[in-house]
Parts: sequence; C-alpha cells; structure tokens
Amino acid sequence: MENSSVIRPLIDVNISDKVFDVLKKAILCGELKPGDVLIERDLAEKLGVSRTPVREAIQRLKSMGLAVQISKKAVIVARPTPKEVIDTYDVREVLEGLAASKAVDNVTAEDISYLKKLMDDMHRCIEINDDEELEKIHMLFHERLFSLSGNKKLYQILMDLRECIKAYTHVGYSFPGRKLEAAKEHAEILEALISRNSKKAQDWARKHIERSKEAYIRELQKD
Repeated sequence: MENSSVIRPLIDVNISDKVFDVLKKAILCGELKPGDVLIERDLAEKLGVSRTPVREAIQRLKSMGLAVQISKKAVIVARPTPKEVIDTYDVREVLEGLAASKAVDNVTAEDISYLKKLMDDMHRCIEINDDEELEKIHMLFHERLFSLSGNKKLYQILMDLRECIKAYTHVGYSFPGRKLEAAKEHAEILEALISRNSKKAQDWARKHIERSKEAYIRELQKD
C-alpha cells in the first residue's frame, strides 16, 4: 500500500523550501496537530534530509505563526487563540477588499469563465454536503481573486493569512445557512468583476469576510 503520509523522504535540489512546504502542509492538513513537538532529529530522519533545512523550516513556521517556541529547545505546532483568529479575519477583511477592487482592472473573459465554473462547483458541493471539497473550491476562488489584484506582495500576504487559520475557517460553515450565504457572497463578488465595479467588488469582498468572522464567533459562543 502506497504511503499517503505527507512527511516522507524528499529528493529535491531546493531542499530548504521543500522541507518548509511539506511541514506547512502537514500542519494545515492535521498530520502535525496543535501541541505536537517539532523535533529536528526526528523530522530530518523522516524526510531523509540533514537537520539544517529542518531547522530553517521551523524558523519560517514560527515567523508565520504556525509554530511557537515554548522553551529554549522545544518548538510546538501552534494553536491560534480565538482572538488571534478573529484578528486575522479583521486584517483579511481590509486586504481582501483591496485585492477585489484591484482585480476589476485585470479580470479577463477567461477568468470570468473559470470563476463561474467554481461557482457551479460550489453549489454542487453544498447540495451534496461535501464540505471538504467546498473548502478547496472556496480557496481556489479567493486565490484567483488575490492573483488578479496584480500585486504579488498582496497575494502572498493574503495566502499566508489564510493558511495561518485554515484549520479553523471551516467552523463558521457549521452555522445554519452559512454555506449558502457564503456562495451568494461569492456570486456578488463575481458580478462586480463582470460589471467592472471596483467599489462593489471591494464592499462584497469585505462583507464576505466580515460575515465569515461573525459566523465563526457565533459558533464559538455555542460552546
């Protein structure tokens, strides 16, 4: 049976970046869980690399907020607090609004077709209750929107922000009606791109993140 683990031996010339990408993916997919200790020696052995690229990768994970130093020698996978998640939503609201407003100037007919296809897929996932696939499509929609901003720095910041709380953004979907509401918000953003209305694109992108944050807060308050 093929090994499906994310953490496995690597063969790559750009080994430091590859180690970082693999460890980040392992955290985001839950293979490395909040509170797990990141032991350089063990990770290096599993990945088939020296400890140096692992050490560098862990430093990058710490700078992203995905890992945290708890003692002189121990680093663990971070568990964002509810406030940290909410703070990230607040920053995303502003920056995603900016990205959407800029996307209006760069969107092409091909982009519109791609985003329409994603909207169709989004509704299909809602109908069959496939939350895992829905989250992937949701990310693809936002990733294209970020890219269309034409600002590489903004794109990278937004991608990093989403990844920092990716494991928690699904929480709001548990709130009744939120999935369908979110799909409608994406449709409004798409309509703004089609009509090349930068103000509307910005407003709906911000509203989408604000409502996602509100749904997340409501779910927390239920516990």
